[in-house]
Amino acid sequence: MATQEHAHPHSYKQYFTTWCWLLGMTLLALGLGYLHLPGGIKAFLLVGITLAKIFLIGSIFMHLKTERVNLVMLTFTPLILSIILFAFTAGESREGVPSHKLENVSPAFVMPTGPHEAGAEAKPEEKAEEKK
Repeated sequence: MATQEHAHPHSYKQYFTTWCWLLGMTLLALGLGYLHLPGGIKAFLLVGITLAKIFLIGSIFMHLKTERVNLVMLTFTPLILSIILFAFTAGESREGVPSHKLENVSPAFVMPTGPHEAGAEAKPEEKAEEKK
């Protein structure tokens, strides 16, 4: 009788090592959020870290290390779907579209960041200074 190899490791060392790698990648992604990098570079790095985490989780915790096709599908399907979603919604986030302007319609409401448009209401302190 041939012995079968189990997909599960005999010790928790592999799981702990994987957890440490995932923690390191998570801290790296968090640190990237605080760095002043151009948006495109930051997004590329964050997507790369996320894909590496997906690959690591799929191969170790989901035991897909030997199933290459399933592992690649698991890793890149969310990326493809997010690109499709971005393509569908990119037109809605353009600047200068009149339907996306934030307007102050309440006379009592003052924007916390101050007036944004030429016709927007000024803060009460500014009104008091103008009257003096």
